[in-house]
Amino acid sequence: MMMNISEFVEYVEDFYGAASTLYPMGATTKMIVAATEKYINKVGTDPEVSDSFCGDSLDRERVRDIMMDDYGLVWPS
Repeated sequence: MMMNISEFVEYVEDFYGAASTLYPMGATTKMIVAATEKYINKVGTDPEVSDSFCGDSLDRERVRDIMMDDYGLVWPS
């Protein structure tokens, strides 16, 4: 499932944005873009992330984890 970055950002926002009905974590577009850029730069240089970016659920979850670490977002209870 390859998508462009804009589509991926919307996809992540649908899951973790402030208005999300799935997992409302308060992620802003700016946070998602920065975390996505950080993740894409990491792909291929980190042995734990040896695959490539394709915009799938694994990529979405990895971007979520970056936002949790970098911005203190928490899993909704």
